[in-house]
Order: sequence, then C-alpha cells, then structure tokens
Amino acid sequence: MITTIDRGDVIHFAGRHHLSPALRDGVPVLAGHGDPAGRCGWATFFAELGGRGLAARLDPEDGGSFAAVPRTEAGAAHAARRPPVAEARRFVEALRGRFSPGG
Repeated sequence: MITTIDRGDVIHFAGRHHLSPALRDGVPVLAGHGDPAGRCGWATFFAELGGRGLAARLDPEDGGSFAAVPRTEAGAAHAARRPPVAEARRFVEALRGRFSPGG
C-alpha cells in the first residue's frame, strides 16, 4: 500500500486496472466499467484531489484499493521526487509496456 500525490503513479495504476477518473459527491474516485460515478478528465480529478488536500492511497496490485485520503498521510514520501530524467525514463518504460510500480 502506498500513499502518493504522484500523478504518474495514479494514472499508471488506473490504466493497469482499467479505471477512469471520476467524482462521486465531488470526491475524486477511480471508476470501473459500469460504476455510476460521474466521469471527468484527469485535470478535473487532480484539481479536486489537490484542492481538497487529498492524496491517493493504493495497492499497485489491487485495482479496488484506491482511496482519497488526507495529503498529510503521504508524509515525506512525496517529497522524495524522482529527477526529471528518471521520470522521463519511467514514462518511456510505461509506453513500452515495461512499467513497474515504484520503478
């Protein structure tokens, strides 16, 4: 289980588990096929997440694990950002289908 504000982590998690950004009663959620939550774009999803002071808690292996939690629960983990080159490499690996969470 990780708690993060890293957009890449959230988007990769959603893609891996076939989930879409949505809002349920104004709270960001990741919705699966047939979920009645109101779909929205990633910009709206992250604007609401940040605007409400929330972070994403998820288990990379469990598609149903996403929860929006207080950003303070992300602790110092989100402060240890990857250098831009590492982020670019991570993105390219994801495009090539070789993404590994936390990698």
